Amino acid sequence: MIPRQILLLSRPRHRIRIAVLDDHPIVALGVATYLRDHADFDLVANVSTIDDLFIVLERGGCDVALVDFYLPGDRLDGATFIRRLRVEAPPLAIVVLSAARASDTECVCHRAGANAFLEKSTPLPLIADAIRNAVASPRKFFVMREARLQALVPHAREDTLSAAEIEILRHIAEGLSVTQTAARLRRSKKTVSTHKRSAMRKLRVSDDLGLALFLKEKFRC
Repeated sequence: MIPRQILLLSRPRHRIRIAVLDDHPIVALGVATYLRDHADFDLVANVSTIDDLFIVLERGGCDVALVDFYLPGDRLDGATFIRRLRVEAPPLAIVVLSAARASDTECVCHRAGANAFLEKSTPLPLIADAIRNAVASPRKFFVMREARLQALVPHAREDTLSAAEIEILRHIAEGLSVTQTAARLRRSKKTVSTHKRSAMRKLRVSDDLGLALFLKEKFRC
């Protein structure tokens, strides 16, 4: 067999066509440059806005969207954006690459319809593997555990909450402060604050931003 025939046989039958969406140019450039070096990948777009990504998808020819979760300049929040992607491009594999903590975000991404969630600190080779796995096993959800990829369903953190904690979170989700919640429920501010801290610990959220993200998804109107 001549060298040219060997080269042709070694090429993947179908290159995975990838669109990258990230509003941070350095991150986008680094990831895109790395993916271009793989024979089984075809980087079809590297965009910085949701609208630009949907234009790419309308043209067809894309298997995977590697997307950021927080895009401050865009009109859609992360969960809404992923749900819209899933509705408008059902066959698309959606891999979320985010600066958000996995404990704060991976459950939200899974419920919204993504195929994988990775933090931006994930080594590039594992990002490439997550893309391959998302295409090969579209019914699974991939995350990082102990420095390796695993397919699992993220634990529903709210299942660990007590009835009192859920009641207080419902009021906070309506926009009430701890003081306002205490007044409405006729409980002390200290009691409400204690339940809130306990709920945040169970939900593995470290600040009010993480809690707000959870509440938006869990108690959305």
